[in-house]
Amino acid sequence: MNLEEESRKINYFEERDKNERTLLKSIFDSLQDLTFVFDLNQRITKVNKAFCKFFGIQEQQVIGARCYEILNKSGIECSKEEIFNIIANICETKVTLVKIYTSKEPTEIFWEATFTPIFDDYGNIYLILTAWHNISEMMKLRREIENLEKKLRSFVNNAQDWISMKDIEGRYIIVNPVIAEAFGKRPEEFIGKTPEEVLPANLAKTIRVHDSLVLRSGKPAMFNEIINMNGEERHFRMLRFPLTDQTGKIIGTCTIGRDTTNEVQLMERLIQSEKLAALGRLAAGVAHEINNPLTGILSFAESIAEELEPNNPLREDVQIIVRETLRCRDIVQNLLDFAKQHTPKLEVVSPNEIVRQSIELIHKIPSFKDIQILVDYDTNIPMIKADANQIQQVILNLILNSADAMNYKGKINVITKYFRNQNKCTISVEDNGPGIPKNLLEKIFEPFFSTKNTSGLGLAVSWGIIERHNGTIEVDNAPNGGAIFTIVLPPYFQSEHKQKATLEQWKK
Repeated sequence: MNLEEESRKINYFEERDKNERTLLKSIFDSLQDLTFVFDLNQRITKVNKAFCKFFGIQEQQVIGARCYEILNKSGIECSKEEIFNIIANICETKVTLVKIYTSKEPTEIFWEATFTPIFDDYGNIYLILTAWHNISEMMKLRREIENLEKKLRSFVNNAQDWISMKDIEGRYIIVNPVIAEAFGKRPEEFIGKTPEEVLPANLAKTIRVHDSLVLRSGKPAMFNEIINMNGEERHFRMLRFPLTDQTGKIIGTCTIGRDTTNEVQLMERLIQSEKLAALGRLAAGVAHEINNPLTGILSFAESIAEELEPNNPLREDVQIIVRETLRCRDIVQNLLDFAKQHTPKLEVVSPNEIVRQSIELIHKIPSFKDIQILVDYDTNIPMIKADANQIQQVILNLILNSADAMNYKGKINVITKYFRNQNKCTISVEDNGPGIPKNLLEKIFEPFFSTKNTSGLGLAVSWGIIERHNGTIEVDNAPNGGAIFTIVLPPYFQSEHKQKATLEQWKK
């Protein structure tokens, strides 16, 4: 090879090397991330245009400067010690390292910094390439998502309604504390589990059926569900609807439920009240129509009985007519009493005093000689605003019913109690008789319903009296097998001085 060819070859390689350096520089400068190279002594050897533009300096002002000094001037908190630790980590692991930084001035900026080792021909690290990517928008979006999640979590956790979410396979992903507490658990005990794993079998089956209906239809649906909680049936109105992802694909179900037990009970009371009112009006009309002919029958029957000789065989038949006519007249009188629905004359009275007076009357009845009546007074029970005579009528009716159920032999417990947390006063009458069949519990307050061949108006009248006092009567079978009727009335609070004085007066 002659000198001219060798010179031409050298020029070719120099030109190619120059072009490659120009290309690499062009690529390096075209990067949008702030990119620079520094050596193991933390000195900058190369920077791109994005770096110079961001810091507002020329390339020649940066080359040879310590990298942490330049970074600190921009408000990026990156110390000499930290760069030293980064170099040490990369030299040891020989892999890329990623870190997050924040610059607070003039505005908060988040950076994702990537530190990549550059090796020489012998495999030794001699330079480190670092690219700083602005992730402020991503961090802002993440913060917004986190804030939304916090708001959602706060809403779910503080809501008094039941709120839960399940995935497409029926595993819980969100359960609020109200649901968990209802079943004596913590919310985290539900997560990742199916209803069958954490709930009673009957309830889990209902949930599965209703969820599957929503998943098949792809539309929201409302369900009335009855849930047994601590031995008590509670009514719930459950809204179930499908959960979807960003594409509209169904990925699970959400349930929002509200305890409507009080509303259901109120509706039942309204229906009962309307029924009583309608029957009262009907009873009044019927009673007046029947009363006149009954009076005539009774008068003629009594006259015939008086005229007949004592040994006349017809006398016994006429006496039966008199007796049965008198029984009809009593029924008519009950109908009239039922129809009147007297407005109570409200006064501030002590529940204990009403019970005491009722028991005094009962003790005077001869048929109660084989019945033991035990009374348990709550001395802290507050006053009530009531018509004492009407409440006494209800208590006497309940006690008489209990005595009749026991064939006038047994024990009756009368208990007064104040439930501060529920803000209610109760008067309970409990017997040790045969109790009430479960299928009759819901019918027992209906007018004319009776299992004793009576008019069946006593409990209906009692219901109406207590309802006009803004209270309720509850019935259930007692633990000992008998029946327990509970009158529930709202307390009435006078001034503290008056309340204490009245209680002290009663205790004396």
